[in-house]
Amino acid sequence: MKATRLLRDDSGIAAIEFAFVLMVAVVLIVGTIELALEMIVDATVQVAAQEASRVGLTTTAPASGTRQDQASAIVNRILNGWTKLGAKVAITEANYVTFGNLANASYTPSSDMGAYGDVVVYNIKLTMQGVTGIPKMFGVKELTFQRNYIVQNEK
Repeated sequence: MKATRLLRDDSGIAAIEFAFVLMVAVVLIVGTIELALEMIVDATVQVAAQEASRVGLTTTAPASGTRQDQASAIVNRILNGWTKLGAKVAITEANYVTFGNLANASYTPSSDMGAYGDVVVYNIKLTMQGVTGIPKMFGVKELTFQRNYIVQNEK
């Protein structure tokens, strides 16, 4: 008699359902936060690449250092918050001189910001682990955010 009454008792059903749904809800909420943070990182890399390419566009020499130093300082200033969280930033410039050389696979560009009228490719690459740990749950060890800009220096 007690066994059948115990089997028909449904007073703990809500707690059990809540336990099942809670884990899924927590993963969805934290995953949404991770996605939002990744979108912010991506937008920040975009801004950094735009600012660095502006330094290269104007071929005026800075008051101190080189244009490459100035572009690196701008990128590092913009991405500083992410590097404090363990992100690694790589900045490269490739001088193709003309647009025709971009399509020429045998052409080897120099790694400088070019002279007046030169075509330069800027690459900003930021690599980091996920902030919340959700990417690791899905086997993603490292996130990469990258921007390339092709500009022609002012004449």
